[in-house]
Amino acid sequence: MNFRNIGENTALENAGCIITKRKKHRGQFSYLVTDGEGELEFESGKFMQIGEELRISGTVERQYGFLQIIKPKIEPAEGIYAGILAKTEENIKVKELPFLASGEIMDKLRPEIMLCAKKLLTAKAMGRHARLRFHNDADGITGALALTKVIRAHTHQQNSANYTVYDSMRDIGNLQSEKNPLVILLDFACGKDSVEGLKLLKASGAEVLIIDHHPNEGNAQENCSLLVNPWSVSREERASSYVAGYLSMEIARACGEDGVEKLAGIACAGDKSTILPVSKKDKEMAIVLDYMATYSGFGNKLDFYKNAIENKELYASVLVQAQESLDRITDEVKAHMKKRYDGPVSVYTIDTERIKSREFPGKGKITTRGFELVEGPAVVLGVWKNGLSFRINSGAIEKGVMANEIISALKKEMPDFIEGGGGHARAASLRIREGFVDSVVEKIIEKVKAA
Repeated sequence: MNFRNIGENTALENAGCIITKRKKHRGQFSYLVTDGEGELEFESGKFMQIGEELRISGTVERQYGFLQIIKPKIEPAEGIYAGILAKTEENIKVKELPFLASGEIMDKLRPEIMLCAKKLLTAKAMGRHARLRFHNDADGITGALALTKVIRAHTHQQNSANYTVYDSMRDIGNLQSEKNPLVILLDFACGKDSVEGLKLLKASGAEVLIIDHHPNEGNAQENCSLLVNPWSVSREERASSYVAGYLSMEIARACGEDGVEKLAGIACAGDKSTILPVSKKDKEMAIVLDYMATYSGFGNKLDFYKNAIENKELYASVLVQAQESLDRITDEVKAHMKKRYDGPVSVYTIDTERIKSREFPGKGKITTRGFELVEGPAVVLGVWKNGLSFRINSGAIEKGVMANEIISALKKEMPDFIEGGGGHARAASLRIREGFVDSVVEKIIEKVKAA
């Protein structure tokens, strides 16, 4: 007999179950347990961890309006967690709503979105420890805001596009005392530079979900439990337009969360995606989040952004400062931007180190400001002493010039100079051995000419 169909005065004998909740009640601990089909309560003076596997015997009676196991006999169990987890996930119901951004890519990605929603709701139902790393920009932040409406998670800002061995060791250390933890990596971790870190995290026993929109050059699906990425269902450049924040919002909607739709426009504004209409308010919110992310430290928690958004005076002040910073650099960008190649696809470079921007806008945003000033098919490269940032417009994309493809070729042709990097077709960055940036720029111009 399963817990869903159990009635009063029913005797249980060695029923397998998992602890999902614990609270102190009348001098004892009150526990909620599940067998994957239903839930029951019992009280005990013994402290036990959420996620513990038990065999429990006793009589079920109604107490204070709830079915409880009276005078339970409790024994530890082994090997039943996976089965109860699978049964819980099977019984979870999700909402199959029309997507806000329709199209073939989203239709093909629907199974992964629905499964991700099921996994989040299952984790919530089982009281699992969840850790969420989100990329430090408007896209990653809005995605994290959407997902944390579904599940409580320990949130952690990720200031790199790669999930490194160092990141994995930090997570493994923090998770070692947790039973069957869930780790969500949002808006990063699909590049080749994340492979080693993901392998270690997977080996630790954590269930890993990745929600990303960057090209899956690292075959991330091999080192995670579930990958939600439009590049899994399409090789077209527009796949990257279905940004991680938008995907997270659709996952939250499938979980039954209302009111998350407003986050989609902010995510799209932050990453210049055109899959949805973007309002002036969306653009302003994205600027505020990007500004705050620039100045916040490594490992910043999500509450930092929630509190600032809800504080109207702080929000208004940040918006003014961010817009002033962007406006202030426009003339400098014009002065330091050079046209390096005039052809079917033109190439411009900006010496970002000559722009007096302090921390915000950063090198990527400086490159974007130059990108906004050019006309016609173009590639804009923001350069500094040991790296560069790409911005490529639709006209150049239509002629076959894509940043991710150029980067892949450069890594093979110039392995001694290229230290890392990645991104998608329209926006990407490279880490370059100091002293060789000019050589890499010349190689990029050659590839644009040959396109």
